[in-house]
Amino acid sequence: MSERAHMDEPNAFRIGRTARLATVALALLSGGVARADRRELYTVLGYEPGMARYDLPVAGSGTATSYTGTVTLSAYYGLSNTFHLGGRLRLARNPNVHFSGAMVRMPDGSSSLGDVWEDDLSIGLGALALFRVDTRMSLAPVVELEGGFTSHQYQRIEDIPAGATHTIPEPGASRLAPYGSAALLLEYRFRNRWVAAAGIALQGESGGLMPWGVRVPVRVGIIW
Repeated sequence: MSERAHMDEPNAFRIGRTARLATVALALLSGGVARADRRELYTVLGYEPGMARYDLPVAGSGTATSYTGTVTLSAYYGLSNTFHLGGRLRLARNPNVHFSGAMVRMPDGSSSLGDVWEDDLSIGLGALALFRVDTRMSLAPVVELEGGFTSHQYQRIEDIPAGATHTIPEPGASRLAPYGSAALLLEYRFRNRWVAAAGIALQGESGGLMPWGVRVPVRVGIIW
C-alpha cells in the first residue's frame, strides 16, 4: 500500500465518524414525525432563574436588581395542532433582596440613608396560551403568553442606616398585582410522550413592587 494510502486512512476514519455523529444529531433533532398536538393534555414542571427589579417596600425611595428563582406547574390542552390553552401556578422565595443606598422616611419625618434588606415570598396563578410552530418534527419553536395575578409577601425587612451598627426592623408588606409575560422557547418532544423546553421570558407587573423581570425558563413534562 502506498504512503499516500496510509495517510488517507485517518482521513477516511474521521469522515466516517463525522458522518455517524451527524446522523445521530439529526435523529435527535428530528425525532421522526411528531404526532399532532390536538386534543393532547400537557402537565409541565419548570424552574425559571432570572433577574428582577424591585422597588422599596417601605416609605422612601430605592430600587434593587436581584436574582430570582420561580418554580412553575403548568397544565394546558391542545385545541389544535398549534394552539394550546391552560393555566400555570407560580411559587417563589427570593431571600435577601438588597437595596443599596436607599432613602427611608422615618416616623418623625426625617430621612435615613442606608441599606435595606427584605425577603420576597410569592404565589401566582395565571392563564396560559401557547403557539407551537408545526414543524412536523420533534423540535419546534414555541411562543407563549401568560397573564394573571401574583401575591407578594415582603418579610424580614431591615433598615441599616449608613455608618450604624444596628438594624431597624420595618413592618412587612404585601401586594397583589396583575402580571403579564411573554416567552420564546425551543421545545423538544421525546417519543411523543415527554416534552422539554427552554428559552427566555420577559415579565412585568402593574402596581406591584417588582415591575419587571427577565427569566430563563427550563421545563419538562408529560403528554397524556
